[in-house]
Amino acid sequence: MIAQATCLVVLFFSFSHLRAEEPVTAAEGTKTATSPEPSLEGILKSTLKQNGMIQEANQDVEIARSQIELARSALFPKANATILAAPMFEVRGDTNNSRTNTGKWGPFLQGSLQVVQPLYSFGMISNYQKAANEQVEAKTGLADAKKNDVTLMAKEFYYGYLMARELESLVEDLSSFLDDAIKTTEDKSESQKSKSKIKPHDLYQLKNALADLKQKKLYANAAKKTAEKALNWVSSSSFESFDSLNSGVESFEKKTLEQYLDLAKKNRPEFKALASGIKARNALKEAKEAQSYPVIFLGGMINKAWSPVADKQMSVFANDPFNGIQGGVGLGLRFDLEFSRHSAEVHEQEAEMMKLKATESYAAPGIELQVKKAYLELEQAVQGLEIAEDRKKMGKKWFVSNAMGFSIGITPAKDLMESLEGSGNARKNYIETVYSLNMALARLSQAVGTEVTHLKYQ
Repeated sequence: MIAQATCLVVLFFSFSHLRAEEPVTAAEGTKTATSPEPSLEGILKSTLKQNGMIQEANQDVEIARSQIELARSALFPKANATILAAPMFEVRGDTNNSRTNTGKWGPFLQGSLQVVQPLYSFGMISNYQKAANEQVEAKTGLADAKKNDVTLMAKEFYYGYLMARELESLVEDLSSFLDDAIKTTEDKSESQKSKSKIKPHDLYQLKNALADLKQKKLYANAAKKTAEKALNWVSSSSFESFDSLNSGVESFEKKTLEQYLDLAKKNRPEFKALASGIKARNALKEAKEAQSYPVIFLGGMINKAWSPVADKQMSVFANDPFNGIQGGVGLGLRFDLEFSRHSAEVHEQEAEMMKLKATESYAAPGIELQVKKAYLELEQAVQGLEIAEDRKKMGKKWFVSNAMGFSIGITPAKDLMESLEGSGNARKNYIETVYSLNMALARLSQAVGTEVTHLKYQ
């Protein structure tokens, strides 16, 4: 009876082991009629839409867009209007004689309007506009780069959660078997009829291993809960559970290294950001240089004053501040004579441009190196997964053989523990290799600037 019971335990564990090894498709949640279940694509969509770091980068683009409107406004006429209202005492007379009466007061109104229309600025306004347009392109590239970085972060949390959950399940399976094995060993030790060769230290060894697994389960559970909170944080969501997520390797079509390098050249937003940033700084430098030249403008002004307690002077040669009207239109030149400031600002923009060029000189080889590194990690993970699968099957055979022998009393506890540890490490290695392969795909997607798997979330 004891042997039969132990065999049932072994078969149960083997069934659980097989069920955990069944191939699954790429992680994808299912939806219920009441509320959607989480999935990797859903989490990534939510991240791109709601993540605060991405929204912050997008607002930098909007700030840059406002600079375009600011630069464009320099082409439009600038107007300045002033209206003044005040009380004044009576003033009578002409340019030769006048008298005042402080006992009588009345209103005084004065209005003035000045309009200036820039005609030519020697390239200053046009270069400010060009710089603003290029700055939008640069900020857009940086925002896209931030999206790629945050997407990689979300994937890392997601695959980390799956690995923690699988490791927790593995520990539960091993703990369940050890618990049953301990009970079987205790029953054999207490049986007077049993001729088993089980020794007391065998039981101690099993119990010590079970206690060790219980501690590992605590670590795995803590890691899983931390990953759950990280997923909700990065996606700005509030999923209560991620148990519906399926584990497995993301499906993808492997390309050559040269193809991935071409993808990086076409899709990495950093290239666009650097090129646009250099153009923007060069345009700003030329705009600052043009500050030393005059701005040619068409100007007009009108000034009208009125008061009922002052006599209007009829002569055009008379200065009448109380009832007069003045105005005119003409061409003008406006000079900014702070030449030392102009020179300093030109040098500043030139230094900023050279700084970006220096960044460009090492960024391109750096991105190429990043793609190569991610590609080699992917190749290693793909090959490692094949080895991990073979190792897992071998470890399972080893364990089942010793488990059967232990159940009939011909395999010592030491050999059982060695095979259990070997099988557990093989399964653990397989789980970690799946994580490494998924993360290699995630890092390669970030390195080339576009998704390399069949995930659809953008």
